[in-house]
Amino acid sequence: MNKEGWTWFVNSIKWHYLRDGRSLCKKWLNVGNPQLEQGNDDSIDNCAACCKRIEKEKHKKYKRR
Repeated sequence: MNKEGWTWFVNSIKWHYLRDGRSLCKKWLNVGNPQLEQGNDDSIDNCAACCKRIEKEKHKKYKRR
């Protein structure tokens, strides 16, 4: 089972990226066991703040190489 990935909350307009139960944008918390999707990071349906955080992490990881 994935511990991180994209999920959609019923009362949210956008999809959010969860890691350890908290969204990267820090606006959402999930204490359940949601189904998390991997990939599709560039979807227009994703939270812009979560996307920016993922891109920043990817850039940082790429720079280290």
